[in-house]
Amino acid sequence: MLATYLHRTIPSYYKTMYMDGFEPWEILEAKRKEMKSKFFDEEPQNYEIHFTSEIKVK
Repeated sequence: MLATYLHRTIPSYYKTMYMDGFEPWEILEAKRKEMKSKFFDEEPQNYEIHFTSEIKVK
């Protein structure tokens, strides 16, 4: 609730936010909002992630 109240005046992210006087934490929060909305608006997909590692001892 408090976070929502504090961030109510932060607009959507745009590239020149720093020129308009927004502080770094405000720009970061705007970018986070944009990323969250993109993530949750997408259709769920099945992603497969494969990790490969190799260890060499000299």
